[in-house]
Amino acid sequence: MTKLQPDHCHFFASSFCTYITTTEKRDLRQLIKHMDKEGYAYNLYLVPVPHTQEYEINLFQPQVDGTQWLGFFDKKKTR
Repeated sequence: MTKLQPDHCHFFASSFCTYITTTEKRDLRQLIKHMDKEGYAYNLYLVPVPHTQEYEINLFQPQVDGTQWLGFFDKKKTR
């Protein structure tokens, strides 16, 4: 298994209405905080190319060979 370096991959999060990626100025923690603030459920992916590389996005999913789906995160329930 090849170990991915941060400059060779990025995280991609998407809900039904938006998507966002990690960058050199936005780490995974900030990405998750942003998506939680949006208030919608979202999917999280690890994309094995730099965030600066262009690629197709189809139905809010990155279209890159080797992309790994990391999970579905529902909005937090309040009491």
